[in-house]
Amino acid sequence: MDQQTQQTFLALMRTQSWAREDIAAYQHQLLEKLCRHARDQVPFYRDTKRLEPLFRKGGEFDMAGWRDVPVLTRTEAWQHRDDLHAADVPPFMKPLVLGGTTGSTGTPLPFYRSALSRLMSEAQLARALAWRKLGTLNPVVFSRPLTADVGGVPSPLKPGEQVQISDGEVHYVDILVPAAEQVAAIRAIRPRLVITYPSIAPGWIGAGYDFEAVHALVLTGECCTAEMRELIEAAYAGPILDLYSTSETGPIAVEGADGRALSICEENVFMDEPAGKTARKQPAQVIVTPYYSFGTPLIRYAPGDYAEFAAGPASETPALRRLTRIVGRGGDMFRRRDGTRYKPNISATRLMQIAPHTSRQLIQEDYGRFVLRAVFVAPPSPDQIAGLKRLVAEATGGGDITVEAVAAIADERKLGKSYANFVCRMPSPE
Repeated sequence: MDQQTQQTFLALMRTQSWAREDIAAYQHQLLEKLCRHARDQVPFYRDTKRLEPLFRKGGEFDMAGWRDVPVLTRTEAWQHRDDLHAADVPPFMKPLVLGGTTGSTGTPLPFYRSALSRLMSEAQLARALAWRKLGTLNPVVFSRPLTADVGGVPSPLKPGEQVQISDGEVHYVDILVPAAEQVAAIRAIRPRLVITYPSIAPGWIGAGYDFEAVHALVLTGECCTAEMRELIEAAYAGPILDLYSTSETGPIAVEGADGRALSICEENVFMDEPAGKTARKQPAQVIVTPYYSFGTPLIRYAPGDYAEFAAGPASETPALRRLTRIVGRGGDMFRRRDGTRYKPNISATRLMQIAPHTSRQLIQEDYGRFVLRAVFVAPPSPDQIAGLKRLVAEATGGGDITVEAVAAIADERKLGKSYANFVCRMPSPE
């Protein structure tokens, strides 16, 4: 942890003890800076005038108009992706780093992440570890796609080609190579901290990984199902942190020390809360505004998830509201003939390059039979369909691939269910 991250971490340890009215006032100051920047520097906000409810005639910022600002959906953000980038940002936000994500439903989104956003993410993770009386844990393994797309940008590497990337004590392990190769790379690093997707860790376990020397495991990037959590806990007895985060916003909420709820990262994002007691009894649409997203401002942004709010904050952290559950992207793990389970590591960027679409779902009907369902932007050509089939076969090893164009894919997150982007229709083994 460098000096700047250390200072930010210490500041977070203080702000978590603030009263709710104090943290709210601090949040409103950050929102004002972001909204003024977006109105001046971002074509989308300047041209649509959607931030005008926040400004009085004399130019004074007024939070009273916050809920009159339209919610920015993931699909809308994708449609206006070029106009959402700022013409310029303040020097303290630089350098900007280009990234990309597909989120809960598969709708892609390129974005620029600021230096302060990256700094805050590191500090938020450090605080979550401190809640469990854990300090800096190096080396770190961060598992993510490397060989097919990096930050949402196509890589010149061939699919499946392994690349070793490290940044100081952080080592990136490619989830797009076989689990056994990932495990070999992790064992060579001997990490004390591992950050990965919940659906990736079971594949490591199936390949014989025993989490030797690991002091903490952070699960992020997707919702962790009860099945996955049980598989992981059976192999790893150390601290497990569920981190609700998106690539474009950074940390949104992280599992508290008691393991019963997720504390909202109030110093990183502003999260709209449902109004009224009735609304709190059912999953509410997640609407967040990351304060430091000056490169690609996302104001009242809906990444596609739903959440249930807890009754109140933990006594140790009164400034941080809590969530009892995130309803987001879920999905079954697929099955191989040898009985092992796996997540199909398919490149979202390459799928989009072949045939643009707004959402998709991959279904395993048998060991070698798969169906890709997608809501295409335009009807796919025979060549595009052939390309999609090749990519699915490459990711799954299947030989019988079908591509279905559909008008919509069932999304029941309002009812407390996940958006299933991977569905296994094979019967469970006895």
